[in-house]
Amino acid sequence: MLMAQLASGSLVAYYDEALARDLQETLAASFVRIEFPNIDPLRDVLKKQNLQYGVGHYKTYVFPSILVNDEDVLCLSKHDKKVKEFGFDGFAEKVYAVERDDKIVSACVSARENGTSGEAWVYTAPEFRQQGFAQRVVNAWAGSVIRAGKVPFYSHKIENAVSANLSGRLKLKPVFEEIAISRA
Repeated sequence: MLMAQLASGSLVAYYDEALARDLQETLAASFVRIEFPNIDPLRDVLKKQNLQYGVGHYKTYVFPSILVNDEDVLCLSKHDKKVKEFGFDGFAEKVYAVERDDKIVSACVSARENGTSGEAWVYTAPEFRQQGFAQRVVNAWAGSVIRAGKVPFYSHKIENAVSANLSGRLKLKPVFEEIAISRA
């Protein structure tokens, strides 16, 4: 099940067809009472129903249409030895990375991508954080997605303050908050 509040404030919900109709209605009623970011009313309904579900709360953004190219960001293949050492070889074909001393210190890839959009996945080694590397690799990744005629997205869990701060530094525009409920 997916419940989202759009940037306009509108609420939308999508349910698994296997979910009982009365439970869909109960969840929808609790969803209307939610005041983002407090999703406790929804958690309470799930608890009262004795349902074993995981609840994730995320925020999703889109990028500005104009991004600055960064000569220091490399576009590497997922088969590159350095990419494998960094642990990003299991993702998309292209990996946007910054290196220091011949090792990747920050990288961004498409966690998910289709014919119309891509979603960023970024990681910076702890000893290289707070130096702007994540911002640079995400911008390079987003630029490549835009040049491919697709829409780049950036999402993070609500409680991930580091990712939320990165979205602010990137000047991203929020498009929706979502609550994803999945069977545990």
